Amino acid sequence: MPDQHKTVLILSVSSDIGLFLAQRYLSSGHSVIGTYRSTQTIKGLTQYPNCHLFACDIHEPRSLSAFVENVKALGMNWDTFISCVGYPLPLQPFFKSDFDQWQQSVEVNSLDQLRAIHGLYPFRNPQGVSNVVFFAGGGANNAVVDFSAYTIGKIMLTKMCEFLDAENPDLNIFIVGPGWTKTKTHQMILNDPHISKVKYEETQRFMQSKAGTSLEDIFQCIQWMCTQGKAIASGRNFSVAYDPWRVPKREKLIAQLKADNGMYKLRRHNNDYLQQKSDE
Repeated sequence: MPDQHKTVLILSVSSDIGLFLAQRYLSSGHSVIGTYRSTQTIKGLTQYPNCHLFACDIHEPRSLSAFVENVKALGMNWDTFISCVGYPLPLQPFFKSDFDQWQQSVEVNSLDQLRAIHGLYPFRNPQGVSNVVFFAGGGANNAVVDFSAYTIGKIMLTKMCEFLDAENPDLNIFIVGPGWTKTKTHQMILNDPHISKVKYEETQRFMQSKAGTSLEDIFQCIQWMCTQGKAIASGRNFSVAYDPWRVPKREKLIAQLKADNGMYKLRRHNNDYLQQKSDE
């Protein structure tokens, strides 16, 4: 996003990441439109006259439709859409999970967010390219045990970024993997009675450690990708914690992204094997 004031639409502004991003944008003079499910964490946002907050449960189609109508009524076109929605449960093996709960988690982590951007797309800024930002989870390169619903949902979003990038020249759409970040999501995991001992201890160690991605790094990474625009960022999956997007390595990253259209996208591992072995 350039320096001039913009409108940022944030789903789940009451989440830890959503709240931090909203405060950063508002303090810089941008306008924010946000959804929340709990009023406990958003009180600090009400002091900003350029902040517009609406109660919304995106898993309920009527609630989401009402939010879309509220955005329409505001008469404000968004420049950047950020979905901070994420639901980690059920934390169980697939065949031990209640399937209805498993399906609901997949929907919250993917389809419900896609329904939201589908409804809100007409209210983007028609001048230039708008940014769309989703958050990824682990599991794109391996199987995260007891985490299939969350992971599958996020992988769907990852692939949809590539589809929507190809279909829409007016969108710079990408997905960001924040890495381990200390948020309420991890407390939800610790409070889950079905969590395995291994998962509980792993999460507890992290919460008690000094490790983790900072919220400021997440903000800066998103800002960098919005600034880089469609040619560099769009359709791709970035890792805040591990990708070399920071100075001084970012110029090398930009050059490689320009050279390799398949980089940071979902691909079969070693998918050129048959071509390499065609003479054997």
